[in-house]
Amino acid sequence: MQNKKVYHGLAILLMFIWGLSYLSIKVVVSEIEPTLVAFYRFLIASIILYTIMKLKYPEEKVLKEDKLKMMIGGFFGVALYFFFENYAVSFTSASNVSILISSIPIFTLLSQRIIFKEKLTTFKILGATLSVIGIIIVVSSKDKVNLFSSGTLGDLMALGAAISWVIYNIVTSKFKGEYKSITISAYQTIFGTIFLSPALLISKPTMPSNLAIINILYLSIACSVAGYIIYIFCLKKLGPTVITTYINLQPIISLSASALILKESVAFIQVIGSIIIITGVFLVNFEDKFSKKTFEKSI
Repeated sequence: MQNKKVYHGLAILLMFIWGLSYLSIKVVVSEIEPTLVAFYRFLIASIILYTIMKLKYPEEKVLKEDKLKMMIGGFFGVALYFFFENYAVSFTSASNVSILISSIPIFTLLSQRIIFKEKLTTFKILGATLSVIGIIIVVSSKDKVNLFSSGTLGDLMALGAAISWVIYNIVTSKFKGEYKSITISAYQTIFGTIFLSPALLISKPTMPSNLAIINILYLSIACSVAGYIIYIFCLKKLGPTVITTYINLQPIISLSASALILKESVAFIQVIGSIIIITGVFLVNFEDKFSKKTFEKSI
């Protein structure tokens, strides 16, 4: 149980890192074309990850069939996800993006049930549902929410990002061989960068400001290098259903960061929504505390 606490703690730390990424993306895409932002971000991350992997684990080899899965993971979890997310942030409100991204746990529950026959317990279903309800309360309490507005390209892209991440989880959760988290991250990031490279031909590179460069480095080093290593590590230890439920904490973190950094006001209804989200995450991740066996053992 002590180890489990470490994995849950790392998952929460990761959501803080990724929760702040929305602010960085907003800054950078105002200066640089969204696909080019993703390419720069993962090019830097690829160089760092590959260097660390070769220095620390030079003997580790990847099976051909697993290399193919890593390539597919790089396409869906890096190239396609961030193509959708970066454009979604550009085209629609952050509120809409947050709501649609919060559908990841629901899609994950369904995919785990259909593909891997994972048992859907009452606590998992209730927790995921509460988390999504909480997300909707938090973001819809802000102005200019227009969920699923007719013809809104940004909304569709945000939904595309959510589905891409679910596919990424399915691909990454099972490999034939045993690999270090950094090895999987390095190969997936490299493949994702290759898939994003056409942005150099389509978009016109511009010299970013110092602020944009700082934010790109944060997205590359903290969110992509450290973030993907932590995510894959937790994915293997906690499973897709549990780790994706933590994603619902990101809007709370983004909301808090906006209040502290951008001095935005926080409404009481947003606090209520945040409490509901945390309750949902708690139910999914600590359902064993409420199980019948655990209760009987305590008697």
